[in-house]
Amino acid sequence: MKAKLFFLFLVITATLTLALLPAAQAAGSTLATKQMAEIILSMDKQPNKKAKITLDDIAKDSSSTGNEQQLASSMLHMDQKIRPEDKATLMKIWLSPSAAETERALAKALMKFDKKSDDNVKAALSQFAQDKAK
Repeated sequence: MKAKLFFLFLVITATLTLALLPAAQAAGSTLATKQMAEIILSMDKQPNKKAKITLDDIAKDSSSTGNEQQLASSMLHMDQKIRPEDKATLMKIWLSPSAAETERALAKALMKFDKKSDDNVKAALSQFAQDKAK
């Protein structure tokens, strides 16, 4: 009887942990996502030299999430818009329920990026870039 109760406790604990994990990830912006939002907001056609250094650091940083690394890598190779070979990766992040809210917003912004950010993209990303100042 005790073994069954303990097993039930473990199952409930594991279920709650897995259910709450995506919400915890979506709750906050990381420094990497804030930096990428700022780069997109100020970008004209492609990242400048300073932005490329930042993006390269994010792409190679082991503390960045896999999604952050993929977003940074896609941004590094931009020239007026995302390369066709990066679209599938960005779409996967954009539609992933386990991706953080900021990661999904960045993926969506990059998919819509065409030579510069439009007003809708700027409005969506501004909240993440401004969050850094708080």
